[in-house]
Amino acid sequence: RSYVLQPYQLVKDLRTGVESTNPDAVLNGDVDEFMEAALAARIEGTDGQTVEDID
Repeated sequence: RSYVLQPYQLVKDLRTGVESTNPDAVLNGDVDEFMEAALAARIEGTDGQTVEDID
């Protein structure tokens, strides 16, 4: 995952494309959305593909 804390707040999983604008929650363990997307990608056979970086 990529964490941006300043000048804006964003957490992005580069493998699945899932984003959150609440890094505090993610850093405190609220990662269900990221886990669900990773598991779904594995089931669909799309794991291992990367999403373009934020930059």
